Amino acid sequence: MVLYKTQFLRCEMKTLTIIRPDDFYVHSRQGDLLRTVLPFTANIFGRAVIMGNLAVPVVTAEQVENYRSEILSSGVRPSFNPIMSVMLVMLVNGMTPEMLAGAQGAGARVLKFIPGGTSTNSNEGVPLTELKNYYPVLAKAHELGMIFSGHFELIADPETGKNIPELEREERAIPFLEAMVREFPDLKIVVEHVTTGRMVRLVKDSPVNVAATITAHHLLLEARDVIDGEGQIINPLNYCKPIAKTKEDREAVIKAAISGNPKFFFGSDFAPHPILAKRKIPPAAEIFSAPVALSLLAKVFEARGALGGLEDFSSRFGAQFYGLPLNPGTITLEKRDWLVPESVGGIPIFLRGEILEWRVVD
Repeated sequence: MVLYKTQFLRCEMKTLTIIRPDDFYVHSRQGDLLRTVLPFTANIFGRAVIMGNLAVPVVTAEQVENYRSEILSSGVRPSFNPIMSVMLVMLVNGMTPEMLAGAQGAGARVLKFIPGGTSTNSNEGVPLTELKNYYPVLAKAHELGMIFSGHFELIADPETGKNIPELEREERAIPFLEAMVREFPDLKIVVEHVTTGRMVRLVKDSPVNVAATITAHHLLLEARDVIDGEGQIINPLNYCKPIAKTKEDREAVIKAAISGNPKFFFGSDFAPHPILAKRKIPPAAEIFSAPVALSLLAKVFEARGALGGLEDFSSRFGAQFYGLPLNPGTITLEKRDWLVPESVGGIPIFLRGEILEWRVVD
């Protein structure tokens, strides 16, 4: 894992105040898990796109309403706005344009796509190879002014049926995304948690309606922090989907984040799992980064001399792409070392036991 070491001048910045940021990719689960982890988002971020890949996926208008009610009754800060929380509905097998219209009428603003079997609670998701069969649903999303937010990984070879190595899955999904962009040149598309240089280049070169979220942990991790040379997981606490890639890929993602290009904005992709689930074989995928995400972003941006761009990346560009006003109010970080706790409610925290140099103070 690369932890940045920087030398600071006596005139170094001690505090940083930015417009209250947004998190455009959150897995907050339900029940006790939701009540445990969501405050870490709600107390810092003004809004969040909360993913509906639950044990029973959020698909119908009734499910949209019920999940939003559960979020808002979980004790979060009153001014927190879950955009599911812009509300979200899952693209699952059997979805029709009529079902999508009903969910949109109940407040859904995002059509979420996780290919079947790709990640947690995604078994009902439409396989990437069958996405074309659901183009009428995507056409309805465009008609309704919704945003398509997709996890682009191909998990099995369409011809042989053999599993594709995790390091190759994002790149193997690129042709399906390219076909979708050609078919729907005006549909707003968010490519979630980009991890490869090729995907970064595709987003840059695509029309203005194609954007991407970047996580905090993918700015730090490389494949060697997760797996060995034979692809075996050596650090399950760093295991996420999509898996961290090469040093060169990480560099491309960092450059996209700090570039000032409005196509790239923050989405944590945080997902809580109990410690036993993370240490089993195979481990549960995803990382709980909410307590450290903004501190880590500040560290990375400062190390690259781009701290002044953190507000655009975390507070401005995502809101603009989603057609939302900027959040009222601000949030302040200060330069003060703090020790990342081991866990909260039995859920291991990313960078547990590490010292971070920036912390949120309000």
